[in-house]
Amino acid sequence: MSNELTVIQNTNLPDTIDDLSKFILVGREKLVAVKAEIRAIDKLKLAEDVHKQKKEEATMLAEALLDAEVKVGEFLKEIPKGSGGDRGNQHTGGKIRSGADFGKKGKTTKKEIVENAGFSQDQAERFETLAENQDIVEFVKAEARENDDIPTRTRVLELVNRKKKGDDDYDDYMKMHMKICGELDKIIENINKFEINDIRMYVLLESFDGVTKVGDTLKYIEQAREKLLSIITELRKAEKRAKQNA
Repeated sequence: MSNELTVIQNTNLPDTIDDLSKFILVGREKLVAVKAEIRAIDKLKLAEDVHKQKKEEATMLAEALLDAEVKVGEFLKEIPKGSGGDRGNQHTGGKIRSGADFGKKGKTTKKEIVENAGFSQDQAERFETLAENQDIVEFVKAEARENDDIPTRTRVLELVNRKKKGDDDYDDYMKMHMKICGELDKIIENINKFEINDIRMYVLLESFDGVTKVGDTLKYIEQAREKLLSIITELRKAEKRAKQNA
């Protein structure tokens, strides 16, 4: 299964809670390992294409894991908390393919099904939360790809909590978030496109015709630098939080 984790698609996810739980368990361990490889690549300053390949692997795996957890959440949401059934019926065994099958094949309670699958009650609740907010799950996946990042369950739950607080500006926040990320991407892209060499610097300096213009330009560049430094500071804080929650 581990060899398939990085290429599996939502439509090819396991269709029983037992297999999904195995996929999630192995997948989480694999994701931790891939993230460690990425950190090692950064530290050793290996080729950019190697870093890109590993980053894409981590992104695809993280997306597949979110989809798998959504699927488990959908399954669990269909099972009433007080469900019981014929305890002599051995058809369950993690092979239920939907919550609707539980009434026909159930042999235990929802709590026991969660535990038999290797999940805690808190994890089960988080999976159900993901299933109830699939639009936010998709947003987080798109957001991560937009920012060349890896989507996380923590980010999904963070946005869900914002939504639950009844924030009237929630929809505006989502739109503003995408707008700000897009603006920052353009700034970074334009800076990276600005080539610096002796000839270009000579031409640039020749374009200034007086002290005032040079002073104004320096002031604008200094202001831009301060903004970029502020962004870097906040992003480093976010990176630190993400590593702690990984």
